[in-house]
Amino acid sequence: MSVINIENFFDFDNHEPVNRIAYSEEDAKYKLKCMKAMQDLGMKILIDNVGNIVGEFPANYSKDKNLVIGSHTDSVTNGGQFDGPVGVYMALKAAEDFKKSHNKQYGNLKTIIYACEESTRFSTACIGSYYLNGSFSVEHLSTLKDKQGMSFGDAVSEYKAYIFSHLAEYDIDLANISLVDKVVTPSEISEALEAHIEQSEILSNSSKSIGIIDSIGKPVRGNITVHGQNSIVTSARIINHLNTLAKQSKSETGEEAVRITVPKFNTLDNEENQKAVTGNMLLISATGENNHSGATPMDKRADSVLGLSQLVLGLDDFQKQHPEAKIDFLGTVTPKWGANQIQDKIYLIVKVEPEAYNPIIQAYSEDFGEQNHIKFDMIPLSKTVVSEDLTSELFVDIRQQYPVTPEATKKKVFDILRDIQDEYSSDADSIHFKVTSEGEPIKTSSELLENVREICKEKDYPCQIMHSWPGHDLACILDPNSTTGKRILFFIPSQGGSHNPKETTTKEAIEIGSDVFSTLTTQRMNKFKEEYEKEAVLEK
Repeated sequence: MSVINIENFFDFDNHEPVNRIAYSEEDAKYKLKCMKAMQDLGMKILIDNVGNIVGEFPANYSKDKNLVIGSHTDSVTNGGQFDGPVGVYMALKAAEDFKKSHNKQYGNLKTIIYACEESTRFSTACIGSYYLNGSFSVEHLSTLKDKQGMSFGDAVSEYKAYIFSHLAEYDIDLANISLVDKVVTPSEISEALEAHIEQSEILSNSSKSIGIIDSIGKPVRGNITVHGQNSIVTSARIINHLNTLAKQSKSETGEEAVRITVPKFNTLDNEENQKAVTGNMLLISATGENNHSGATPMDKRADSVLGLSQLVLGLDDFQKQHPEAKIDFLGTVTPKWGANQIQDKIYLIVKVEPEAYNPIIQAYSEDFGEQNHIKFDMIPLSKTVVSEDLTSELFVDIRQQYPVTPEATKKKVFDILRDIQDEYSSDADSIHFKVTSEGEPIKTSSELLENVREICKEKDYPCQIMHSWPGHDLACILDPNSTTGKRILFFIPSQGGSHNPKETTTKEAIEIGSDVFSTLTTQRMNKFKEEYEKEAVLEK
């Protein structure tokens, strides 16, 4: 009887939003369920300083070899149920299938749940895997705070406390768990495998069962601060220039090379320097559609932030063409934004004089929204409080695909900001860009890629080679130019986009992916055995 049952991991009839934010109670509950499965398989369980969890089948021989398989279980705000857990389920199922057919084991098999893969809570992605490869130290992580001001250390402490106080509820034996500094390090990893839903619809549209990844994109992320009375218009101009940069960036094959999203467009509150505003005002809301900022092509988006920024520029041009009209941009707010999400909602407050222009602005926005797949709604206001000195803050998420480098990307962004500063800003205005994280796009192992392709061919599963635009833990767990460890990632089909409740995949797609993953895992573990036997012959 199988321990790893797909029905225990997914509810295929449920499409409610998932809020399994990193280190939250919901995150801990799902991980406890996975830990129970690890224990039932007979695995040794390890938890490290940042909350990475490993279920391990220790080796009988070749104890210096490690095959690491797994993914993450945390989600974005109002996300879907398959992003991450599909890879964890497949890894646990592969471990079970391997152990059933092997008494003697060559190399350690480590099934991992990476901590805090999503950047939703700390605006930093893949914290668990970056910690393992040494990019993030405990000291660096201690400086992080979430949007409620909780420190990273306190979040991890609360999460671990919840896990250990609920072990009995899940029938998990404390004696099966060990606390370690790191569950694994890059120098120990021989090979790393990960499976994931595609988060776009290339596979489902092409009727392919498996997408084998040859390169994994990495983001450049940071904060752009714009100060000055025209900061909202200047920020809108920046957002549109970045959008144009992404759309014009093409590889030699004509494919997209860069994708850029601005998920946050907020004017900052200054409690010490505020003013009351009265008169005819409008609260404008822009509604688009949540989706994954990496997986969604630039021409397939309904981005509320981009849509609002284009409306701002349109209204600015309108008042220039109609000197009798005065439109003051007073403030913006992007609620519940996530660093790797295309946003579905943003708000803008404008003051309009004279009031007779309200219907014109309404009609203008409706036509504009229809053209750009954005819905604008307007509510009249008579008073509000805003900052005397306007400052806008943008968070920018830039996805690069191999071979684009972060250096080339940053230069283009800085050039855009400099040109806008020079052309549009006065001496009192300023634009600053602080890069908070960056990474080099990653090539996967050609040997493992061919291994997956051969498995698909033997099993008659249609497959194709493709890129991964979203970053994944697999891209971070090994050093970018690792010469000791190999890695491969593959996708299964999904629909409805990703990072939203519409995200879905079928039971059949997961089972096909599991079949491939289990076969791959067993073959790679058997490869350790072959290497051991060759070495033994040479020693004789």
